Amino acid sequence: MVVDAGSWPSWVGAVLLALTPVAHAAGRCGGAVGLSSDNLYRGTSLTDGRPAWFADGHCEFADGWVAGASISTVHLPTRGRNAQLGLYLDRRWQLDDDWSAKIGAVHYDAFHHGRAEGLRYDELNAVIGYRGFWRASIAWSPNATDLYFGGAGTTHRTVWAETTFHRPLAGRLSADLGLGIALPGGQGERSYRYGSIGASYAIGDVYFYASRIWTDSLSWSFDYLGETYTATSPSNAQWVGSVVWSF
Repeated sequence: MVVDAGSWPSWVGAVLLALTPVAHAAGRCGGAVGLSSDNLYRGTSLTDGRPAWFADGHCEFADGWVAGASISTVHLPTRGRNAQLGLYLDRRWQLDDDWSAKIGAVHYDAFHHGRAEGLRYDELNAVIGYRGFWRASIAWSPNATDLYFGGAGTTHRTVWAETTFHRPLAGRLSADLGLGIALPGGQGERSYRYGSIGASYAIGDVYFYASRIWTDSLSWSFDYLGETYTATSPSNAQWVGSVVWSF
């Protein structure tokens, strides 16, 4: 099972990617489906605090090359309930017994009654990992939406950098820690940090997660009728639970 971390809520994708090798023999297919109490993606809820489902399917069509698609629930404020589609292509390497890496491209799209709802954008990402224990990633988008930061749906470049740690404790019980920063490039938008700490437990191919997710305060400025205003949302911490079946 191979899962693209960029297609999932941050803590789920990081753990699933850490649990598996980066490269396999060509021709293998797999996927995963899951349910979460909130779609918290890179520190921002994409479902306005509501439960979310998500699914992934992919195939390796050449040595180290993986193509796949993911879909998840989105329900941003002032927008209707929706589904976001992600189409991704990865090149993955097992560098040696300890180190693995990948580079990838993702196209995100979302429709509601046939219309894109401000969630159509592209992303390039790179990941390096050590023994499934530590992982660092950086992602860049030339046209990410500012809906993630409380905006009205305009697009601009954005960078995200993350690091995660996954540590087996006993049997199939593990501890997980993640830290990240978002660097939006839109006018008036400011960077913010986010993190998670929690545990995961596996029964067969089913994974259970409980995580405490923290997001820094969000702040952005905007012009209205010739005046500049600043809006701020406070920092937030909440518990999120998820269950994922991989195949």
